[in-house]
Amino acid sequence: MQGDPQVDMAQVDAAIDAWKAATEEMTGKIVEERQPWVSSVTEDAIKHFAYGTDDDNPLWTDPDYAAKVGQGRTQAPPAFVIVNRYPILHGAPMKAPLASLIGGVEVEWFGRVLAGDALSSEPRQKEFYEKRNKEGRRLNFVISGIDYRNQENALVARATGTMIMATQIGLQTMMEHEVPRYDEGALERLESTWRREYRRGADTLHYEDVAAGSEIPSIVRGPLTIGDMVAWNAAIGPSYKAGRWGYLDLSKAMHTAMFNPVMGFPVKYSQQHEDANMAAGRGMPAPFDNGVMRFAWVAPLVTNWMGDDGFLKRLKVQVARPGLYGDLTTYSGRVTAKDDATKTVALEITGTRQDGLVNTRGEAEVVLPRRA
Repeated sequence: MQGDPQVDMAQVDAAIDAWKAATEEMTGKIVEERQPWVSSVTEDAIKHFAYGTDDDNPLWTDPDYAAKVGQGRTQAPPAFVIVNRYPILHGAPMKAPLASLIGGVEVEWFGRVLAGDALSSEPRQKEFYEKRNKEGRRLNFVISGIDYRNQENALVARATGTMIMATQIGLQTMMEHEVPRYDEGALERLESTWRREYRRGADTLHYEDVAAGSEIPSIVRGPLTIGDMVAWNAAIGPSYKAGRWGYLDLSKAMHTAMFNPVMGFPVKYSQQHEDANMAAGRGMPAPFDNGVMRFAWVAPLVTNWMGDDGFLKRLKVQVARPGLYGDLTTYSGRVTAKDDATKTVALEITGTRQDGLVNTRGEAEVVLPRRA
């Protein structure tokens, strides 16, 4: 901290400056920070992702249903492309007093991904810049771009991810949070809400039937639990190896590591989201989600509304506040515009926490069929 006599801020700034210079050199270059996880789009892989991201649309999970609608076979949820390659880069692989926070994810789709397809990807650092927040904390933004292609080398999606690398010294508190409690009445209301969740399915939504200013049916996700976060990691594939192999693998890229505050042992960043000690080491009062998780959890808001015949063209999700253990979020959407030439409908998305605070903002574009 700036006022802590035990902290040599010159040393801190020098370490960040060295990391910043090395990261700036990577702009425009392909960066193989991680290996692809899933390359074959199997029905099992699709189902795995749907389960892990709480998306029970039968278009993804029921081959018999999928055979009768849409493309005539099982589709992958639009967000499925991220199981091939994580859409986030961290900058130069060197140690610096920085904490990583995903600020947002945006994906534009050019085609559907179907069972039987194959996926490949090319990750590139698009941009890098620095800002300071009102407290003077250095915030470095690593902007990544990932192109996803199918077995015919056709571009099916293009993702942009924003990683915020914030100065963190010791166990600085990053935010205060009281874990909410859900009594019997709250649980009954939640169950009723979940059972009534709207999904259009095969009932086609036509472009002509949508009006600017209209609301789309909301969805409720959470309360966030360890189980949700473990299921997410399972959905995208193993993000770290265990034991000796994991340690040696991690030693090649220490920028993807943090140190357990109890053991002092380096572990993969991914583990911070589901471990109370790791969260505390980041100055968080509880385990927390990240922007890619949030992106995958928001996507059903749009796909449930647009139905089997709609096509999600673009989705952008920005994290206003981390989702912490116990948090509940209501995601809502509103039609903001229509484009007659492209049959595209624009949406504005908002996520509101159980205490009324906005923790998510976003935008989407959906292509809908016209009436014959």
